[in-house]
Amino acid sequence: MSLLADTLTWAGTAVCVLAGLRLAATSGAAGRLHAVAPVTALGAPLLLAGLALRPWSSWHDVVKIAVIGVLLAATGPATVVTAGQAVARTTSDKADTVDGPGGPPGTEAP
Repeated sequence: MSLLADTLTWAGTAVCVLAGLRLAATSGAAGRLHAVAPVTALGAPLLLAGLALRPWSSWHDVVKIAVIGVLLAATGPATVVTAGQAVARTTSDKADTVDGPGGPPGTEAP
């Protein structure tokens, strides 16, 4: 059981570290949002499962870890969608300001 716990913990840690490195190398708000998505989708569940399976974990530790996992699963997608909508609004507002109300030059309606 200890080998499985170690494997899950290190796999989750690797996902989080790689996502952090990718975040540092990514430009743009939408790209950064996509760079951190694997942390809540894959990294955190792996880490939580590994910690729950540790030999020193008591039942109340496992309950706390399960609550954290449920909260991440419930709020993670909503947070990503909300952040994506904010990025889209900010990007479209900047495009309207730069290009003017009609859009880019040459795209006016006939």
